[in-house]
Amino acid sequence: MKTIAVFGGNADIVAVLVRLINQYETAEAVSFAHVDELLAATFDLVLLSSSVSEADEAKIRAQINLPVIQHYGGGSGLLRAELMPYLD
Repeated sequence: MKTIAVFGGNADIVAVLVRLINQYETAEAVSFAHVDELLAATFDLVLLSSSVSEADEAKIRAQINLPVIQHYGGGSGLLRAELMPYLD
């Protein structure tokens, strides 16, 4: 099972993404409210949602050596397509 860190500036959207990801048998999502909490945690990949500052995104990409996926919205079908290469 892969653990996916979900990070974004809109708590409602992050909650929906966590709920959708947790429906997949091969994934478990955890959300983080602050970038430093995310960087201190252990996970397999990061899903960036909307409203992430350029500074936070740069910090995440610079400090972790894991896949970082930018999710632009568009429904659960797009989310699944974005994640599937990492969940197999």
